[in-house]
Amino acid sequence: MSQATVVPLSGTLTRPLLGEPSATRFESGIAWLVALVAALLLAGAALFLTSGGRWFVVETPSMGEAAPVGTLVLDLPVDASTLRVGDVVSFQVPANPDVTYTHRVVSIDPDGGLHTRGDVNGATDPWTLTQDNVVGAPMLLVPHLGWLFRAAPILVIGTLLIWLLTSPFTDRVTRGSLRIAGSALTVAYAAFVLKPFVNVTTITNTATPHSVTATVVSSGIFPVRVDAHGGTSVHLVDGQVGRVHIDQLTANGHYQLHSTIDLGPAGWALLIAACLVPLVLCLSIGRVQTVQSA
Repeated sequence: MSQATVVPLSGTLTRPLLGEPSATRFESGIAWLVALVAALLLAGAALFLTSGGRWFVVETPSMGEAAPVGTLVLDLPVDASTLRVGDVVSFQVPANPDVTYTHRVVSIDPDGGLHTRGDVNGATDPWTLTQDNVVGAPMLLVPHLGWLFRAAPILVIGTLLIWLLTSPFTDRVTRGSLRIAGSALTVAYAAFVLKPFVNVTTITNTATPHSVTATVVSSGIFPVRVDAHGGTSVHLVDGQVGRVHIDQLTANGHYQLHSTIDLGPAGWALLIAACLVPLVLCLSIGRVQTVQSA
């Protein structure tokens, strides 16, 4: 009579999950795509810098819609003698050597001296530029991208901190959800500090004994509606200049302006969809985990 011997297994018998191979190929493809894009960006940045290029972020609304606040300016060296009236140029002046201005050339002296002015400024800049002052001419003006560069330190530090704090969690769903929520909070904090979405600056005021006409410029990403308390209102996009007339002044002659996001139905739908992205990602992580467990 034969006798069967039962040999205990030292491990757990598993089988590959149905969706695992395709998920791995997808993640691999995404990783290669990200690596390719990063390599192209690094190569482009290296070529730009070795050509003497410099980059700046516009921080004032003086150039209006041509280069709103938050525009990334990519400059290449330029010979001042090749500049013409209407060209945009970046420069520095001895009175403020730590600041780089980007304004438009409005006149040129017979000896080649350049005079500049911001598109929304009322007066020509109080200096005459020579080659020594010229930093370069914009090769590219990219609206809004400068906000990302200004937010980069907050986003990088916040992301590293979130990754460190969530590393002890072994559950994939919990760890992934906390990282998504933390990333959303980091972005919200950066937006709170930098205020890139809605901002309005008053350029000039023209006053009479009983009214004021205020010239304002939008310096935020979203279109806004500027309402004057006891006066008119105006719709502005990023960098656009408008005027509001105020008849109702306070006892000491002051007035109040109120700005709100002024999006159309499609714009509001896109904004709501963007705000729901973290929630959708968290739900997706839980759903993927449920399908794999099944």
